Amino acid sequence: MKTLVSALILSASFIGAAQAGELDYPPALNTESTVTRAQVQQELAAARANGELVSGEEGYAATIFAASGDKTRAQVQQELAAARAQGLTESAELAYPPVQG
Repeated sequence: MKTLVSALILSASFIGAAQAGELDYPPALNTESTVTRAQVQQELAAARANGELVSGEEGYAATIFAASGDKTRAQVQQELAAARAQGLTESAELAYPPVQG
């Protein structure tokens, strides 16, 4: 009987010690900022203007589109047909940029 009681007391002390060690996890992080909100907004506007923002699932830079094209609709359709003929438009969801193959 003494052995059983000793074993229970010993196992209870280990459980208490294991739980006490988890109280400081994860450690506290320093979250104080060194820049103001206005500075962050200014940096964001500059990044947008330079095209440096990353968008999309894979983290590729955003594509910059021309405001108005200098090609006609027929020219664009011809280029698309040529690209399809070369196999440049067929790609898997995660295959970027399209590979010729």
